[in-house]
Amino acid sequence: MPRVLITETVLRDAQQSLLQGRLKLQHVLPIAKTLDDIGYHSLDAWGGWALAASVRALKEDPWQRLRALRHAITKTPLQMLIRGQTLIGNTHQADDVVRAFIDQAVKDGIRIVRTFDPLNDMRNLEVPIEAARKAGARVIGALVYSPSPAQDDAWFVRSANRLKQMGADWIGVEDVAGILAPASARSLVAALVNGCSLPVSIHTHSTTGFAPITYFTAIEAGATGVDTALSALAWGASQPATETIVAALKGGPHDTGLDIGRISQASRYVNEIHDEYLEFQDPIAFSNDVDVLEHQLPTPVLAVVIRTLRERNAIDRYDRLIAELIQVRKDMGYPPMAAPINRIAAQQALSNTLSEKRYQQIEQPFRDYVKGLFGAPPAPIDSQVRKRVLGSSEAITMRPADLLEPGLDRARREMRKLGLSPSGTDQVLTYILFPEDAPGIMRPALRGPEPAAAPAPTPAATVASETGTASAPAPAAEPSTPTRPSGREFTVEVDGEPYKVRILGDGMVAPAGTPSRAPGASTTPQPAPSGNGAIQAPMQGMVVKVRVGKGDRVRLGDVVVVLEAMKMQNDIVATVAGTVREVFAREGSIVAPNEVLMTIG
Repeated sequence: MPRVLITETVLRDAQQSLLQGRLKLQHVLPIAKTLDDIGYHSLDAWGGWALAASVRALKEDPWQRLRALRHAITKTPLQMLIRGQTLIGNTHQADDVVRAFIDQAVKDGIRIVRTFDPLNDMRNLEVPIEAARKAGARVIGALVYSPSPAQDDAWFVRSANRLKQMGADWIGVEDVAGILAPASARSLVAALVNGCSLPVSIHTHSTTGFAPITYFTAIEAGATGVDTALSALAWGASQPATETIVAALKGGPHDTGLDIGRISQASRYVNEIHDEYLEFQDPIAFSNDVDVLEHQLPTPVLAVVIRTLRERNAIDRYDRLIAELIQVRKDMGYPPMAAPINRIAAQQALSNTLSEKRYQQIEQPFRDYVKGLFGAPPAPIDSQVRKRVLGSSEAITMRPADLLEPGLDRARREMRKLGLSPSGTDQVLTYILFPEDAPGIMRPALRGPEPAAAPAPTPAATVASETGTASAPAPAAEPSTPTRPSGREFTVEVDGEPYKVRILGDGMVAPAGTPSRAPGASTTPQPAPSGNGAIQAPMQGMVVKVRVGKGDRVRLGDVVVVLEAMKMQNDIVATVAGTVREVFAREGSIVAPNEVLMTIG
């Protein structure tokens, strides 16, 4: 029997799961050679939320990080994870952006591309797989494991064969919540091995504690590879410990052939730097929870839900929320509970639980989902929910990216307007994925002339920074009589990243650091009637960017407003195509949930 191939996740998914993606490059490079000498099949090193954290939290150029890793790791293939057409974000990217991203990643050192679609919509994997193959990378076409009446072993086999036809070299099983039970793993892997004849790779998390047993039964059933993490960053929301799996298989028919001594040496090093990341370690991420088998929410999303209930003094509604989440997923057509779909389901379930009746308030991402902007779910969406969300309009049936105009040239034009020189494709891609953060991390040599100094900031208005990007409004001087009651500040985690929020006396949640407003100053757009063509704020937040103006033509799915809530940037997209009739949103203003930002007709 061939030896089992191990992919080490400590550089990406493990540190993403337990350290919120904050592992600094300066702490990675000293251990790079040791990792390279162990003999892993590959190193999961780039992509996913860890890439976003490197930009937003560490202020790193993600491409420079990748190139540094490739320079230090010369023998072991580097692997990246992308979520199909969304790459590493929440919204779909145009085909030219997806192709350029994958091509640049392979040029800079990626040798294996692992890709899955959050909805298991095969259409959203066509371009990523094609691009990876063309760039010369090996492809793991992965399927999200999220049990439902709509997806059984036979469905997985059919989908795996579709991935094989697209050009996948391996079939991956992506268990984001750690819910793949041993018996299910045995049945699923056997079905895939017998029905597809491609190597099978299993990726799971230790959330329920199943993972080591699941790996063993999957290997016995024919799985070729599994993902593990050095013990210093293993278990809980992470993967099983590499040392445990390697030692358990040693001397048997599935011996990995890896050097446990070198693995232990690498793990000791990570243990030594562990304390430097204590502030980013949430106890819930290190625990086991079999209740996830019921709701299927990954640990970071569940943590946000629990904290939100506590802040709303509604923790007694937790059981009701879980029941609502299960019902909302059914209403949505049993989507796999992978990001960003799991957060969309959780957000709507939370809104339903805290409201007087179900779907009294419909969150914008949920509207986008029902509209079809993420793809097709495994089963039909509940007809009454669809009618409540869409009214008389229809959902799209085409591949969502077919609605998108090419993005590279448009981004280059925007960068020039901001005084940035788009001379490198890597920098253009960083700008597309992180438009608010990119200018601050771009190499100085790539920047254009500095624009003239901006006027002094004023309350409730955004101004241009010295690189030309929109910056947050400066806080105004506190008025003698506060216009808002004082509140308590909490730290809330979203996808593993901490955000400070303030709970106000009136029960509303505001981003910590939201500027005080002068007496009589207006902070919200003027109200407008809702209905078809009305783009509404899905939550309370600050308008960071208005991307379109009156008279502009927009396509379905175009980003029209960027809204900041809990220090997280949210893209608000057009839910209909047409001409912008009125724009009520103003940059720097605070908007309430369901407030109309603009109308399109």
